[in-house]
Amino acid sequence: MRTISCGQAVVEVFKAEGVRYIFGMPGGHTIGIYDALYDAPTIQHVLIRHEQHAASMAAGYAQLTGEPGICLVTAGPGATNLVTSVAEAYVGALPMIIIAGRGATRNAHRGASQEIDQVSIFGPMTKWAVRVDRPDLIVECLRQAFVIARSGKPGPVLIDIPQDVLASQVEFPAYRPAGRPAAPRGNRDAIAEAAAALARGQRPLIVSGGGAIASGASAELRRLAERLAIPVLTTLAGRGVLPDDHLLAAGGIGHHRQAITKQLLPDADVVLAIGARFEQQETNWQPDFLPAPEATYIQVDLDPTELGRSVVPAVGIVGDAKAVLEDLLAELDTAGAPDLSSRLADNPRVEQLARMRAKLEAEIDGMAASTSTPLHPIRVLRAIREAFPRTATIGIDVGVLAQGMGGAYPYFKIYEPRTTIVPSSFYGMGFVASAFPVAGLVRPDHPAACLVGDGSFQMVMNILPTAAELKVGVTWCVLNDAALGSIRDIQERAFNGRYLGTEFSFVPDYARLAEACGCFGAKITTPDEIAPALERARAANAEGRPAVLDFHVAKERLAGSLEFFKR
Repeated sequence: MRTISCGQAVVEVFKAEGVRYIFGMPGGHTIGIYDALYDAPTIQHVLIRHEQHAASMAAGYAQLTGEPGICLVTAGPGATNLVTSVAEAYVGALPMIIIAGRGATRNAHRGASQEIDQVSIFGPMTKWAVRVDRPDLIVECLRQAFVIARSGKPGPVLIDIPQDVLASQVEFPAYRPAGRPAAPRGNRDAIAEAAAALARGQRPLIVSGGGAIASGASAELRRLAERLAIPVLTTLAGRGVLPDDHLLAAGGIGHHRQAITKQLLPDADVVLAIGARFEQQETNWQPDFLPAPEATYIQVDLDPTELGRSVVPAVGIVGDAKAVLEDLLAELDTAGAPDLSSRLADNPRVEQLARMRAKLEAEIDGMAASTSTPLHPIRVLRAIREAFPRTATIGIDVGVLAQGMGGAYPYFKIYEPRTTIVPSSFYGMGFVASAFPVAGLVRPDHPAACLVGDGSFQMVMNILPTAAELKVGVTWCVLNDAALGSIRDIQERAFNGRYLGTEFSFVPDYARLAEACGCFGAKITTPDEIAPALERARAANAEGRPAVLDFHVAKERLAGSLEFFKR
């Protein structure tokens, strides 16, 4: 058994667990880990310019890969700067491991520089937060961190390590990686009851959320939907579980509700929710955004505490989405339920969905053809979608334009699972934009576009030097209406246009800012500038140069957003 420093032990555990990237900024308290990283070429350290971006990129890594993202920060402000994006990961059920430095144990409780109770700060937003004060505990605590972050409902874990502990020597045994936990299956009786309800339903509906993406359940969900000709709605986190051009793709809920959703959801007699919670961003707690009270509501979730939090299910199933769907399909086989997949296009309900979709697409075509200035946001979004391939990585940040339009089907289409970085219901502005360079690291062979409002982008513009340093081919598409649009809308409609603090009297030149940070930048103010700017951005990305496109857009709103935020 060899003896190494605790800093080296941390790196050895990371290597064994398959860690590829560490997002962080060095400090005096963590320098022992950085010294060990110097001799670890299989792990790339990503130097951020603000620690919030380290947590954002770690969370984005988790969304795209399903594996824990790793943050490495120094004590005090280094750790507290993480908080907002760690909270995003916690609410969004994204695995993350945070290694935070701390002052030496001999200086504890004596007013040491940057000393604060980091474990207490992070406790409410992590699955486990622990201070490791003994060198011999560090390896086991790291193993537990990987187990806890990955298992059950995934989430962040904080390991708080004093400076002198990191410098200490420790015996390092052969390390066996924790690996991924086994997927728990649901109760067989509940699955049989759910299968029977779906088979006898006249107007069944599936609502798929981030849990289906996290479990890799896309193929199973598609088989179930096609077998029984069930339309599929998705939450924002569930987008891509079914291609948006599939016959059964029907749209979103809550903020992203449109005419199709408004008809399908209240009309459904059986609603199967797969890893979806019907939380506030999906309902705003309004009854007509929920399944009908008389519908048979079936809820499948990995976390038993989620069952019935928003809608009480008739059938609740605790289990992994993929495993439960496999068992549902097997139960339908056993029960001899009909298979409608071979003549899906001829199914009357599918034909009705196609007619509704065609009507909605025609309305969108009209918006996309607008020649107005400022630009119609839908025209911009249509052009972005056409410029980037189906397999592109798409970021959708917070806001009435980026999320309200870019996050909504069929206004902006998503075609594959694990190709998006999106916010949770924690709804932190700029979270996705600051996470987005990770798209170029994780999926370097796929173009990447981030939809972000100007309010959110201004919060995190210092992510650009990191992207330039990484030479990642990613493009931020700033939907610039010189306002904090969602809140301005409330002032306009609920407070008679008494605007205060929601309009920017000064707007930065994002294109010149991008150029100053080593990125390509362009300002787009007329319709004929849209396509050429996107082409130049794609060309810059292909050469390893990030891009920022500043689209000057009108304060247009979708009906779904206006209804959702109505007061």
